[in-house]
Amino acid sequence: MKIKILLTVMSLLAITSCYEDKGNYDYREMNDIEISVETESSFYALGDKVISKPELVFTLGKENSDLSYEWTFDGHVIGDTKDLEWIADTIASTKELRLAVLDNNTGVTYFGSTYISVSSAYASNGWVVLSEKEGNSTLSFLREQTEEGILKPVVTRDIYSMINGVPMGTQPVSMYPHWTERWDGEDKTSWLWVAQKGGQGAIDISGSSYKQEGILSQMFLSKSYPEGFVSVGVIDMQFLTMAIGEDGTIYTRVKDSNLLFNSSNFLDRPLTSDKEGKIKVDGSMIAYAPFDEHGGMVLYDKNSAQYLHIADYKNWQGYNYSGKVLPLKVEEYEYGPSDARLDNMKDYSVYFVGASLVDWGDISYMSIIKDKAGKFYMQKFKVEAYGGGSSVTKVGASFISQSEIKGLDAVIDGTSKNCFYLCRNQDKAPYLFISKGETLYFYYTDGNKLYTCAQFDSPIASIDAECFNNKYIIVGLESVDVFILKGEDDNSDYTLKKYVIQQNKVIQVTDAENKFVLFHEKDFGKIIQVRYKWKESWNESFS
Repeated sequence: MKIKILLTVMSLLAITSCYEDKGNYDYREMNDIEISVETESSFYALGDKVISKPELVFTLGKENSDLSYEWTFDGHVIGDTKDLEWIADTIASTKELRLAVLDNNTGVTYFGSTYISVSSAYASNGWVVLSEKEGNSTLSFLREQTEEGILKPVVTRDIYSMINGVPMGTQPVSMYPHWTERWDGEDKTSWLWVAQKGGQGAIDISGSSYKQEGILSQMFLSKSYPEGFVSVGVIDMQFLTMAIGEDGTIYTRVKDSNLLFNSSNFLDRPLTSDKEGKIKVDGSMIAYAPFDEHGGMVLYDKNSAQYLHIADYKNWQGYNYSGKVLPLKVEEYEYGPSDARLDNMKDYSVYFVGASLVDWGDISYMSIIKDKAGKFYMQKFKVEAYGGGSSVTKVGASFISQSEIKGLDAVIDGTSKNCFYLCRNQDKAPYLFISKGETLYFYYTDGNKLYTCAQFDSPIASIDAECFNNKYIIVGLESVDVFILKGEDDNSDYTLKKYVIQQNKVIQVTDAENKFVLFHEKDFGKIIQVRYKWKESWNESFS
């Protein structure tokens, strides 16, 4: 049996070895393609033009003529030509932009790619303009953009109506940006609380899509405002949200999580400063400060005639102290004989309080106050960071100085509205801007002197210089105009220190050729407020 099997195998091998292959095969060298894909940038906004002119290298040195192309981004087909010109219409972070090249002669497909990100056109640093036009509240966005070093904001008018398809409301009053926890929150982009007296009232708007994300009245336990409450402002911290009424009354909520913009409900009882809960805290003068690790915000409470710290703090053990109302504790020896006491301001009128520099969690504050004799002063003090604790009844503070400001009585005289803005980066921009009518003034904090800064042709409605290093000053006029002026960041002759202080000149914004005016746009409607809106979370490290 073994012999028969062996003979059979040997016979098969012999037949195989004698077979003549008569097939007609055409062996050709493949002209493979190496593809290099590059773009002008790795970061784009919706609506931006993405351009790529790929480089194709052929191994045989001769370009194939019969090729087909397909561009995809995040798996979606966006082009079918060799060179790409695509208007970005897909939001995605660090996704593949891929070119597939098909050799129609061989059926082989070659690939090349790079990675880009596309964000919302509105998820950027820029300015927001709240105005009233044709009886409706309007919100416009000016995306910060420079071309060859020249500021050229991209303007999107009435962005809320454009996105949501309906008017925002009526009788706009204020707007305040806010954020979640900076690393793990539901959206790193700042959202925007807009308060209005008419229509749907105060609403929360996404800072990346500008879609409405919440209505304040629906966030109360009763699903409606408390009786008599009309919101004129909503200020969100990490855990505490304060809804401020037109009479100064504050209603609060403590969020379940700082990873979400809106969680939990507002209490139907107002915030009070006494143990019995009878003295309401007045929220008409809050030092709105962009420091999420200070443990709260400071305000001046006219009802108790003192500065108060409203806590916003949750410790690592999960104990939440947000919403506590804490007076400031200053040692008596720090005061001079004629200085106003931070915990007893009964003999003074307070017109403004703002936050500036931060030092290891401690924040410096500046206030404009007036005594009974009619003299105005700049009051400076520092407040320590609040770190929780059930036994803590006061927040430590240091009194720095109280200096008279001569000439301010002609600016704050009750004849017209005054707008204020304190530059946070006092090292680079030591200014407190104050408006009266068509004139913009600033108090030079280093030199303790008041200067006339700029002259406009319409009353000033709002001022803001929140951007990095106070680089720009945005001014909104009642006459529907918005101007962006140079701040204090270059070394030319056209700086506030050199032009206004040293040369004693006033910026005439109405001049056609003006080196201080970087941007001018008209027809926003009656300006209510202008603000710089950071793309991502505020923190104490912003200069």
